[in-house]
Amino acid sequence: MRNLLCVGIATILLVLSACRSDETVIIEEEIISQPLKIDAQVLLNLVNDARAEGRTCGDTYYPPVDAVLWNVKLEEAAINHSADMYENDFFSHESPKGSTLSTRLQEVEYNYSTAGENIAYGYTSEQQVIEIWLKSQGHCANIMNGNFKEMGLGRVGNYWTQNFGTQR
Repeated sequence: MRNLLCVGIATILLVLSACRSDETVIIEEEIISQPLKIDAQVLLNLVNDARAEGRTCGDTYYPPVDAVLWNVKLEEAAINHSADMYENDFFSHESPKGSTLSTRLQEVEYNYSTAGENIAYGYTSEQQVIEIWLKSQGHCANIMNGNFKEMGLGRVGNYWTQNFGTQR
């Protein structure tokens, strides 16, 4: 009887430990594929500080321009694109399925007159990604574009997307 009780308890413990292991794997996969929390205020401050100072992007000087505001639709489109890049293992402004900035903005019902996009991979903080974009002529030009009035940004894994726009 005592041996039977020990075997029963051991079996229950084995089953419980197996369940915990499976749950952990599922939870880890869900966490990784979800948008990571970003500090929108830090991002907005970094971008607006650069815009307020003016700067040279490559060979072109951009004078100070007005601050941008955070827009949740631009953020949603940015998260969607970062998730697409993460889930489908690509790094481009156009997805393998043909999605572009224009189609992504239409999907979130952002009616724009002008828009732009920056993407990055591999950075782990808001400061790092903004610094690298400011060192790149094209990305810096987007940040300094005075025609852009709003921005949103999303990160999934280490895929970052920054969207700019002006509503009609």
